[in-house]
Amino acid sequence: MGAGHSSGAATGIMYCKSEALIRRAVVLWLPLLALIASAPALADDALTQPSREEIMQELQLVKMLLNNSPLAERARNNDEKLKQPIALARTLYTRANDAFIAGNMVWAGAFLNEALSVMEDAARLASDPLQVETKQRERYAELLEDVRAFDATYQDVRKGLPPKDAKKYDAEIEPTRDLIRRAQNLMRDGQYPEGSELLEKVHAIYISVLNELLSSTAFVYDTNFKTPAEEYEYELARYHSYEELIPIARDQFKPDESTLKLSERFVQDALTTQGDAEKQAAGGDHPAAIKKLQEATKRLQTALRTMGLEVPE
Repeated sequence: MGAGHSSGAATGIMYCKSEALIRRAVVLWLPLLALIASAPALADDALTQPSREEIMQELQLVKMLLNNSPLAERARNNDEKLKQPIALARTLYTRANDAFIAGNMVWAGAFLNEALSVMEDAARLASDPLQVETKQRERYAELLEDVRAFDATYQDVRKGLPPKDAKKYDAEIEPTRDLIRRAQNLMRDGQYPEGSELLEKVHAIYISVLNELLSSTAFVYDTNFKTPAEEYEYELARYHSYEELIPIARDQFKPDESTLKLSERFVQDALTTQGDAEKQAAGGDHPAAIKKLQEATKRLQTALRTMGLEVPE
């Protein structure tokens, strides 16, 4: 294996290590730095002593970051935001190396941790514009996908509404068309945050309409059924309408872990009950299947209420 390949592999490993090390807490080390001038003879045995091997690894890491990282490259190219912090990190590295040579692993570790902290702050100041744009694009795409899911759910729910009620809710949804069109225009101009803001308004409209729809008597469809089988299909469609709202409620209300676990219990109970209903319907016992489906739907309603979505009794 060539030396260049080995160097590249080592650099890759060091970058992986750097991500973990940069995140190490430096709070415990910072007071030590303030004590250096006033108490240079502080006894090392009063502090945790890093091993020579640990300090050597961190010295190599910081040296690599100072010489080969994108931050260091930008500082060499006179990026004013980075020149001063990188210079400070170099000074801290030199002091760490001097402490290492003198056999003082505690102070070497303190200086190295502070050097990594300085470089972490520099990285925040110098966020790569391309990375920022990528995140903005991803956020826009996620919101657009959410909006499409909302619309699909709304279109499915409205199928059973009387024409008068459907017209009312369609009118409330109508402004989203213009908001989406404007968001797409902003996206084409590279204004992703502004486009995302409009999609968030669309998101809010759908949540409001679905909440209103579920809380109204309009959600009670025309229930003149010719056969139990037909009523079963109606109940199944109703069940699925609530089922589709579960991930929407999770995304919208972001329940805490305990609430999420509680709602998930109701969802799992609903799935089990709905499975029993399917077996009964397959056996031709549609009246019993209808009752089971209604039970399953009630469990989904409870799961939704648990997460904060208003649904009818």
